Amino acid sequence: MSLFAELKRRNVVRVSSAYLALGWVVVEVTSTVTPLLNLPEWLPSVVVWIGIIGFPFVALFAWVYELTPEGLKRESEIDRSSSSSAALVSSRRLNYLIIGFVALAVLLFAMDRFIRSTAPPTAQTAPAQAVESIAALDERPAIAVLPFDNLSTDPEQAFFAEGLAEDLITRLSNWRAFPVIARSSSFQFHGGSVDLEQVSEALGARYVVQGSVRRQADRIRVTAQLIDASSGEHIWADSYDREVTDVFALQDEISAMIAAPLVSDLNRAEAARAQQRGTENLEAWSLYQLGMQHASRYSQEDLAAARALFAQAAERDPQFATALAQLVLANLWDVVLGWNETPAETVTASLGLARDAASLDPRDPAAQAALGWAYTMSGDLDAGLDASRRAVELNPSMPEAWGWLSWTQLLTGDLDDCIAAAQRTQRLDPQGVYALIVLDNLSQAYWQQERYDAGLRAARRLLLGLPDYYLGHVFVAMNAVGLEQMDEARAAIAEGRRAQPELSLALVQAMYGVARPEIDARRDAMLRQAGLE
Repeated sequence: MSLFAELKRRNVVRVSSAYLALGWVVVEVTSTVTPLLNLPEWLPSVVVWIGIIGFPFVALFAWVYELTPEGLKRESEIDRSSSSSAALVSSRRLNYLIIGFVALAVLLFAMDRFIRSTAPPTAQTAPAQAVESIAALDERPAIAVLPFDNLSTDPEQAFFAEGLAEDLITRLSNWRAFPVIARSSSFQFHGGSVDLEQVSEALGARYVVQGSVRRQADRIRVTAQLIDASSGEHIWADSYDREVTDVFALQDEISAMIAAPLVSDLNRAEAARAQQRGTENLEAWSLYQLGMQHASRYSQEDLAAARALFAQAAERDPQFATALAQLVLANLWDVVLGWNETPAETVTASLGLARDAASLDPRDPAAQAALGWAYTMSGDLDAGLDASRRAVELNPSMPEAWGWLSWTQLLTGDLDDCIAAAQRTQRLDPQGVYALIVLDNLSQAYWQQERYDAGLRAARRLLLGLPDYYLGHVFVAMNAVGLEQMDEARAAIAEGRRAQPELSLALVQAMYGVARPEIDARRDAMLRQAGLE
C-alpha cells in the first residue's frame, strides 16, 4: 500500500484538511475583529504561525489515533472490515466537518471582500486622491545626501562639512524630478563605511550621495560621489579644490553635477530655481548651519540656542530670508511645546518676522512655510493655507512644509488632504522627528473621522518617540474615550498634566481650535469625560 493510500486510510488527509479549513476560519475571524477590538496588529500573524507550528502535531496525532463514538482509540485497535465500523463513521463526520469549515471560510472571505469593495466612500475610507498622491511620490527614485566626512585636522570644522551637505540637500530639493530625503533622517547615517543597502532600506532612497571635506587655512577640497544603493554602482564622482570664498559657486556646481544624470529633462526655469542661494555671507551661513543643528534636537535648551544663532545670522546678513524664517519656526515651536511664557506676544512678533522673510525672498520655501504657520497660529487659516501651499509648490521635498500644510488642513477640516500631506511628510523624513510630529495631525484627523482605533495607534506611536509631548497624551485620551477605554483616557490626562502642569481645555483650544465649532465642542466633551477641565 502506498504512503498516500495509508494516509487516507488512517484519515490523516481528512483531519489535515479539516484543520486547514478551521485555520482559515480562525484567521478570517481574527483579521476582522482585531481592528474592531483595538487588538495588537501582530495578532493575526501570531495566529497564522501557531497554526503552522501545530499542523505536524495534528497530522501525527491523526496517524496514531482515531476518534470513535467510544472515544479516542489507537488506530491498531479499530476494525475497518465492516461498513459500519467506527472508522467509516469517523470518516463521514470528518467529511461533514471539512465541508462545513470550508463553506464558512468562503462565506467569511466573500463577505469581507464584498463589504470592502462595495462600501461607499465615507470618512472611514482613505481617499483615492490621497493614495494616488503618495503612490506618485513612491514611484520616483528618492535621493539621500549623507553628512559629509570632516577630514580636516580641526574637529571644529565638522559643522562646516555637515553644513555643506545640508546646503546640497536644500538645492537638490528644488529639482522636481525626484524627492530628496530630509536632513533629519539622512544625517542619522554618517559617510564612509556605512552599509548603503541598510541606508537605502531605512530611508526609502535609491540614490545616495556621500562626500568629504578637507579644509586647510582658506582652501577646501571637496569630494562627492553619487551611488545607486540598490546595485552599489558608482554613477558619478568628482573632487573640487577651491578658495573658501568660492564655496557658494562650488555648491552650485556640485548640485548641478549630481542632479544632471537624474533630471536631464528639466527645463531652464527649474534649473534656475535650483541655483538660488540664501546668502553670500560665509559667517552668516556658518551661524545658520550651527542653528540648524540645534533646532533639529527640539529640546528647550537647543531651541533657545538655535534662536540666538538664527538671530545672529540674520543680523550678519539682513537679506538672509531663510535664517529669519528658521527664527520664526523656532519661536513658534517654543510656543507649541509649552515653553514660552508670553505665547500671544511671541506669535504676533513671529508673524511680523515671517512677513519680513517672505518679503525678502518670496520664493524661499522656508519663508513661506514659516509665514503659513504664523498665520495659522494667529487664527487666519485661509492665509495660512495659501502660504503653506506656496511652500510645498516651491519645494516639494521639504517635509516641514508638508507637515505644516497638513496641520492647517486639519484645522480647516480638509481631513483627506491632511492625511495625505502627513504621509508625504513621513515619506520625505522617515527617520526624522517630523515623521513623529505629523502623527499629531494623523491622530486628530482619524479622531475627527471617528476612526478611533487608528487615532489611538498614531497617538501611542507619537508618545513612543516624544514621551513628554503633553498634547500627545491629550490625543490618546480623545481617541480612548471614543473607544470607551476610560481608564486609559484618564491615565493619559494625568500624564499630560505631568508633562504640562497648566494643561487645560483652554490650552488645547488655543493650540488646536478648528474652524468648526461642533468639532471643538465634541473634543471638549470627550476630554471632560477623561477628567480635563
